[in-house]
Amino acid sequence: MAAFSVRMTWDFRVFSTLMSILFLLLERASFTYSAQSDVDYLRAIKNSLEDPSNYLKSSWNFNNNTEGFICEFYGVDCWKPDENRVLNLRLSGIGLKGEFPLSVAGCSSLTGLDLSYNEIYGKIPNNISRILGFMTSLDLSSNQLSEKIPVDLANCTYLNVLKLDNNQLTG
Repeated sequence: MAAFSVRMTWDFRVFSTLMSILFLLLERASFTYSAQSDVDYLRAIKNSLEDPSNYLKSSWNFNNNTEGFICEFYGVDCWKPDENRVLNLRLSGIGLKGEFPLSVAGCSSLTGLDLSYNEIYGKIPNNISRILGFMTSLDLSSNQLSEKIPVDLANCTYLNVLKLDNNQLTG
């Protein structure tokens, strides 16, 4: 009976150790994918907007592959300086032109977006709550947004700050 008990204890330790290693590997793989997706989506944001003042062109250089390199980009705040996970995008007043960049949906850790005082035009997407799931602050003021304010904004449950003034919005 004692040998059976020792064997079960040893088996449990081996099982626990293997499960811990597996968990760490899966967590690292998930983090790497999340971080890489933030890089990819920032690239898509850059490509979707005109940047006549070259703020993004001169600062957002994607030729670097080190962890945290996007944290040095103009207007990008990261969760930690050595991670490629975007917390806030602060791109106010730099002359960006184009429609609302749907690519922000891919930055899964994004909590703040400031595109105020630019030339963002068109409408705010109707499914904005799915695009900005954990957004706490959204500033789209002083742009050229038009049409109706989407009812879906009410589903942005974490949103504390919403600025839409100085646009041509209705509703």
